[in-house]
Amino acid sequence: MKYKTIFLIVGLVLLSTCAPKTGPDMPPPSGKWSGDYGPDSERRDSVSMDLKWENTTLRGTVHAGPRSLDISQALFKPDTGAISIQFDAQANGRTVHYVVDGKVEGNRMSGTWTHDGQQGDFHLTRQ
Repeated sequence: MKYKTIFLIVGLVLLSTCAPKTGPDMPPPSGKWSGDYGPDSERRDSVSMDLKWENTTLRGTVHAGPRSLDISQALFKPDTGAISIQFDAQANGRTVHYVVDGKVEGNRMSGTWTHDGQQGDFHLTRQ
């Protein structure tokens, strides 16, 4: 009986080492981020974001120039570091809808943004 128990325990340990492993999850992107964005390398503007991860929900505010813009939708995938943010700004009396897609890698975030057929990239660092 004693050998059967030992054999069973060794078998379970061996099976547990064969279980598929997932990569480490990225830490939540909470905090203050700052950097720049623009349509090309010549035309860049400063931007910052305050992000807060609550359970599985990402909330925050984009600060561009004197404007503070509430993020209307944000998604973060801890397993890949993928991040997607949407917010609206007012320009010349109309609403401009921004879509931002990027990746968080440690204390750096970069990716692309689009609105009204315009596009560009961004680069941020967590402060």
